[in-house]
Amino acid sequence: MFKLPQNYFEKAYLTLLMQSPIQRCLLPFGHKLSPDRWIFVVGCYNSGTTLLASVLRKHPMLAGMLNEGAFLTDSLPYPEQMGWPRMWSQCLSHVQMDPGQTGAAEVAERIKKQWSLWYPKGSKNLIEKSISNLARMPYLQEHFKPAYFIYVVRNGYAVSKGIQRKANYKRWNCLYRNGGYPIELCAEQWRLSDEIVQTDKEKLNNFLTVTYEEFTDRPFDTLNTITQFLEIPPMPNDILDLGWSVHEIDSKIKNMNTQGLARLSPGDAETIEKVAGEALARYGYFHLTGN
Repeated sequence: MFKLPQNYFEKAYLTLLMQSPIQRCLLPFGHKLSPDRWIFVVGCYNSGTTLLASVLRKHPMLAGMLNEGAFLTDSLPYPEQMGWPRMWSQCLSHVQMDPGQTGAAEVAERIKKQWSLWYPKGSKNLIEKSISNLARMPYLQEHFKPAYFIYVVRNGYAVSKGIQRKANYKRWNCLYRNGGYPIELCAEQWRLSDEIVQTDKEKLNNFLTVTYEEFTDRPFDTLNTITQFLEIPPMPNDILDLGWSVHEIDSKIKNMNTQGLARLSPGDAETIEKVAGEALARYGYFHLTGN
């Protein structure tokens, strides 16, 4: 297993690993992966998937990689390649993958071989968290067996504003690099994420939904639900005493919705409800405009 250097060159190191020529050069050093479980943490951007995956990796029976798996292989498409940071809804055909397409199994084996360089050797339960995976769950179920999916859903108002604020427009030469995404595009990303989940979840053998709110408000209960779903022992008792670094912010597990909602203008809230009102109601998220 290659190990991440613990110094200030970390970002440059991760950027280097994202380059396709580097990934092709490293491919011969990979090996076959046949874990007991492939565990995919999926959800919309800014929904807590990074936090949850980080916490789960502290379980002695679970292991993850140093970055999103889509960035560590040359065979999984991601929206930034098309100039859409935090926005695969605008290039859905680019990120989706057909499980029955000719050569699909061979592509999956290539992905596993490239990922094998970054998972701890001998790990039997492998966590992968790439946001674009939500758009290709049937492919992952077919070619990464047995696959388990943990879907994290969060208040769509907070998520939409978070996407708008945190997308790295200039790095990826985004069309909206000079002004940022309009809030309706961000709400569409949240709505479409959940729409795809509602369509695909019935096709999946092992699927669990958790909300960001229940995870941050009752983390131990949520983690117990997840470990029962995975049929592994509970998380260590001291896990909640740890601090977590997510997107360069260090914090204990806590609900950040209040801060996100405070950034919304009345116009933002109204637009989000017009775009995603049905999905907001599905989870009982309060309609901020009162309509």
